[in-house]
Amino acid sequence: MGDTAHGTESGGNEYREMVDAIPDFGLVRLDRDGLIRGWYGAISDITGYAADEVLGQSASILHPEGEAQDIRSELEAAASTGRFRTEGWRVRKGGERFWATVSLTPMAGGYLKIVRDLTERRTQELALRSVEEMINSITDYEVIRLDADGLVRSWNPGAERLRQFTAAEVIGKPVSTFYSEEEVRRGVPEREMAAAVREGRFESEGWRLRRDGSRFWANDVLSPIRNPEGDVVGYVKISRDQSERREAEQLVSRQRDEILELSTPVIQVWDDVLVLPVIGTLDSARAARLTENLLERIARDQAEVVILDVSGVPAVDTEVAQHLLKTVEAARLMGSISVLSGVRPETAQAIVHLGIELGTLRCRSSLKDALQLALRLVGAPLTSERPAVDA
Repeated sequence: MGDTAHGTESGGNEYREMVDAIPDFGLVRLDRDGLIRGWYGAISDITGYAADEVLGQSASILHPEGEAQDIRSELEAAASTGRFRTEGWRVRKGGERFWATVSLTPMAGGYLKIVRDLTERRTQELALRSVEEMINSITDYEVIRLDADGLVRSWNPGAERLRQFTAAEVIGKPVSTFYSEEEVRRGVPEREMAAAVREGRFESEGWRLRRDGSRFWANDVLSPIRNPEGDVVGYVKISRDQSERREAEQLVSRQRDEILELSTPVIQVWDDVLVLPVIGTLDSARAARLTENLLERIARDQAEVVILDVSGVPAVDTEVAQHLLKTVEAARLMGSISVLSGVRPETAQAIVHLGIELGTLRCRSSLKDALQLALRLVGAPLTSERPAVDA
């Protein structure tokens, strides 16, 4: 008769209780032919078989179909080496497979077989491996893991391509390795990790360093990793080289500035007289550039009079009028007198209707009249020597 799940071989109840108390391991006693003679511990929970269903049967009952003969080779290996260990698929009572580690150790009259169900662990490992393979397939992004102290713990091929460091060179190094010395002194890496914990994520853009010392413009996203208890155990950092995008944006910005420069030319018509023809719609960005250009020319040419010609402005609303008045006030602070020219009847009516107070600003209906006024203000002779300008 074989031992039951609650039988003993040579020990007392104390040893049986110890074995039964082990939740993850099942113990099976086999005779020399591989027949089951004892069924202990969690083996019933693992396999679904009760002791009276398996005692006297071959241990191959737990092997998948077609692998029953493997039990003989396992017994021979255990007998020849003193211990045999393997890992693979086994079968529960209902035919469901589970992943197990199995060890066989020779003992008096047969073998002791220890079985442990590792299905859940293997599933987790395969899932982690799948995630790792997925991350390693990403070459356009740096995807790395940091521990709670900001030390690098994983390094994908995208990070190696971006930073020019191999995993062996950076694993265990602080993430501050990739920041400038100035940022490290200011504690930027630590502040970013603190912000990620506080806000749930932290995103930033800035210069980062490659191994050769060259810089690239990166977009970084830092997110905390939390354990089931909610404690921060690390961070995942995703970075992408945005140097090309930034260069393109700067090119567009320069082109826009050049267009604004061309659309707000400042013309010198006399030693102390400047003309600024305003053509088209005057928005905030263009108004700021207009004022900036005008003030630079006033300072450079020491202009006494500035003519703002608005004959090319399609409509004067409150916003446009306010922009013009701010420009006039800035010019006054630079010591220049402003003259507004090109004021059409409808423009004058609009200014009156809007209730805009022009103060002491001098106005003329045509550029020709404004030039004549400007020349008088600077004391220039009104002869044929002055420039001929049509209204």
